Parts: sequence; C-alpha cells; structure tokens
Amino acid sequence: MVLALTLAVGLGACAYHGNFDDPVQRRVQWFSFLGGDDIKATCQPGASGSTDRYRFVYNGRYAEQVRAYELVGDGGGGAYLTARATGKYANLAEVNLEDPLGPLRWKESRATLNGATFSLFKQALAADGFLQPPKTEGQRFSSNSFYWLVSGCHEGQFHFGAWKYPSEDFQKLQFPKLLLVRDQTGMAFNPPRDAPTEIMGQPSSSEGANAPFNITIRADGVGGGTLF
Repeated sequence: MVLALTLAVGLGACAYHGNFDDPVQRRVQWFSFLGGDDIKATCQPGASGSTDRYRFVYNGRYAEQVRAYELVGDGGGGAYLTARATGKYANLAEVNLEDPLGPLRWKESRATLNGATFSLFKQALAADGFLQPPKTEGQRFSSNSFYWLVSGCHEGQFHFGAWKYPSEDFQKLQFPKLLLVRDQTGMAFNPPRDAPTEIMGQPSSSEGANAPFNITIRADGVGGGTLF
C-alpha cells in the first residue's frame, strides 16, 4: 500500500523526459508519458525538434497488458516506428535477484516506414478524430478498462486523443490496425472485452505497482491520476 501511494505521488509530480528504457524513471513518470508532456514541450511551428511525432498507448487492463508505440518522422517523409508491449505492469515485490530487471522488461520491435505508409497513419488519425479535441474530455478512465491514448505533434501543433471501450468511436478506430500489423514484439494483443472496472475498497499490498488507478482526460493530455 505504501508503494502504491508513493507511486501515485510520484506519477503526478514527475515529468517524462524520453527515458523509457529506465524502468524506475518510466514508472514514476507514467502519467506524464501518457499525456505526451515531452512531445508537447517541443511542439511549436518551425521549432527544432517539432517534426511530426506520435505516441500511442493501449491500456488492455493495466495489470494484464500495456502497449506503447512511438512513431517519429525521419525528416525525409518517412518515419521510424518503435513498438513495446508488456504482459503486465510489473510488481516490484516480484523482483528476482538473479534477474532484477526481468519483471520490468518490455518486449520491443522497430520498423522503418516509407512516406506512403507514414501518410496512411496520418490519414487514419485524422479520420479517427485525433485533430479535434477528445470527445471524452473530462471523463475518468480506469486502469481496469480498455482504452487508447494518442499524443502527438502534427504540423507543429500538439494534439491529444482518448478513446475508451465500449464506444462506437473506439470500435471505429483505424490506427490500431496499422500499428498491430507492424508490431513484431511477439506479444499477442489483449482484445477489449466487458470487464468490471470499479474496485471496491483499497488496493491490496500484493498488487504493488499493479494497484488500480484513474486518469482524467483533458483536451491537452492527462490529469487527475488517482488510486481508487
């Protein structure tokens, strides 16, 4: 419980700086990562570092599966895609001294996309409503539910999108298919399903970093992360 509360404070206070491979930093900066704070900080028309860039995060029930994708323009019309997936967000209480980073390690794959494929992603995002304020603004998303979050710098302007299952907009999303067909992490996709999202009482100490939490959707990112 102490660990869960400590993480809640840390997640709300720490800004993500692109250090995904550091498991400790990634953990305490998770909410900032979800909201794309690092992308927003460099996204300005004509500014250095504001090339088209997108982050996709799939919450397939947080304790079951999380997937994250970074799609970054290469400056020549194409892009680089990094796919990462984990079967569960690791419980620090389960660390094995023989492999201390084992529970924190994500599966990863990388791909290079040509200009036509990068354009397909942009077209899909536009069709999915990414360039408009999220319809789910103000809603609370439970870590026990299924949802997609996307943050990105598109033509020098920051955008944020959030879609939760079950909803018509979630079912119509086009970008997940483009991501999954190029995902070579080897981890099977955990499809959305009807599942209880609310937890009664306090998280147990055995849940550790998998303790449930809420996020609140804003027009420009994520806020209000709280434990149940």
